[in-house]
Amino acid sequence: MFVPRSLKIKRHANGDGKSCVAKIIKSDPEDLQLDKSRDAPVDALVTEAATTPDRHSSESCPFPSPGGQLAEVHSVSPEQGVKDSHPSEEPVKSFSKTQRWAEPGEPVCVVCGRYGEYICDKTDEDVCSLECKAKHLLQVKEKEEKSKLSNPQKADSEPESPLNASYVYKEHPFILNLQEDQIENLKQQLGILVQGQEVTRPIIDFEHCSFPEVLNHNLKKSGYEVPTPIQMQMIPVGLLGRDILASADTGSGKTAAFLLPVIMRALFESKTPSALILTPTRELAIQIERQAKELMSGLPRMKTVLLVGGLPLPPQLYRLQQQVKVIIATPGRLLDIIKQSSVELCGIKIVVVDEADTMLKMGFQQQVLDILENIPNDYQTILVSATIPSSIEQLASQLLHNPVRIITGEKNLPCANVRQIILWVEDPAKKKKLFEILNDKKLFKPPVLVFVDCKLGADLLSEAVQKITGLKSISIHSEKSQIERKNILKVGRVGRLGQNGTAITFINNNSKRLFWDIAKRVKPTGSILPPQLLNSPYLHDQKRKEQQKDKQTQNDLVTGANLMDIIRKHDKSNSQK
Repeated sequence: MFVPRSLKIKRHANGDGKSCVAKIIKSDPEDLQLDKSRDAPVDALVTEAATTPDRHSSESCPFPSPGGQLAEVHSVSPEQGVKDSHPSEEPVKSFSKTQRWAEPGEPVCVVCGRYGEYICDKTDEDVCSLECKAKHLLQVKEKEEKSKLSNPQKADSEPESPLNASYVYKEHPFILNLQEDQIENLKQQLGILVQGQEVTRPIIDFEHCSFPEVLNHNLKKSGYEVPTPIQMQMIPVGLLGRDILASADTGSGKTAAFLLPVIMRALFESKTPSALILTPTRELAIQIERQAKELMSGLPRMKTVLLVGGLPLPPQLYRLQQQVKVIIATPGRLLDIIKQSSVELCGIKIVVVDEADTMLKMGFQQQVLDILENIPNDYQTILVSATIPSSIEQLASQLLHNPVRIITGEKNLPCANVRQIILWVEDPAKKKKLFEILNDKKLFKPPVLVFVDCKLGADLLSEAVQKITGLKSISIHSEKSQIERKNILKVGRVGRLGQNGTAITFINNNSKRLFWDIAKRVKPTGSILPPQLLNSPYLHDQKRKEQQKDKQTQNDLVTGANLMDIIRKHDKSNSQK
């Protein structure tokens, strides 16, 4: 059989696993409306059935599985206290053509791509109907048979041993045999800066972690041949259960650096859910879940749930009840679900706050703290940020215990995989210059992303590009629906997983307050800066002010050399008062 997603499931405690009790919840149409805010609390209608999965009746009705077996589905009667809902039997969909297409963020059928309403009991994969389950199991069987034919020795040998009952990270003999000066030289060459007590050595290869073979295969399949600098240091520290404050450039591999410790921790935990990843935006959450699914493929009982605003709430609640191991969420939606008592976080053993600096800028700090109050104290915390300003340091002091600080690359520098071009263009000539670039085959390699100041400007420029150049163009901003934004974002992002790209920036005196920031970040990449920028008095004035500020900061530092002077000044100031 398989488990319908649209049903609340509770396994019989003494059952053989072949039957289940279920609740059918009919959602209000308003629940399916997209929330246009970025991650605003959702005032969705949730019935009492959504928060009381333990009630069931003895009434049952069978439905056929592809193999001819019958599974019992127990419905809930109104007398059992289910309010604001009128349960009715919804037959399991037999054919994929009768299933609707998935909304962005909803489970997707592995066979046809429609809404993955059910979970195949044999593989834990998402399927949309009996038809697709049968096709999926046939594909799995064919794949196994091909594997046996290609490697008959392996087929004749004993089957692979199951996963160990637990996992403890131990330094690989190769790493252990390296001299201390070799390790320090390696860190220096790779730009790895580490602070903390008793920090484990970085790995050189993913094989040094003794991951399950399935996970090693998934890493290679996803394009991870060798670890990046942030992964080299962050993965072993995370596998040891240490709290981490990490900072690295965009495209450095931060996501896999925290996903691998999350996967290994959740894999051997019995309680569900056991891992939580918080992100500031739903687009990032969707991206992280996609990558998590790629790495978890084939690992037993590893299911994820996406809890984000702007997407229908009921499917997220259904998914949450399916013994998921990893929650990937935005703070507003998760906090709303917690307030409804629709999720228990007492089993969480590892928490990741991704893009923590963006999280604070968007005003989510209190929401994050409120969420963490619902988790017992014995959990590992990983804060990941592009930069580490004082606000992040303060948050880290609240959340982290004896943390390891890991910084790779230089702060705020552009991604090395992205070529930087800075052009001095006055405002009236910007459109003309853009059209020249789009018509230049050397510079224009689709897709192209153009940033503007306002929503109206995005719409008008998109129309102008399409009209003048004939190129397909579309705008994206906060007034677009989530479905539109998801489809548009399939253009992807350069700088990730080694993808190369070009960034062209138009500047003039209207952006003078950014001159020094642009120069100090772009110049180290070798890009040529326009003379109007280099000779600007605004740039030199900003540079001088920053140098004065840095000098003052150095003077304020307490050292052995200036300690007595600081004490004398303090005493003199008090005596004058």
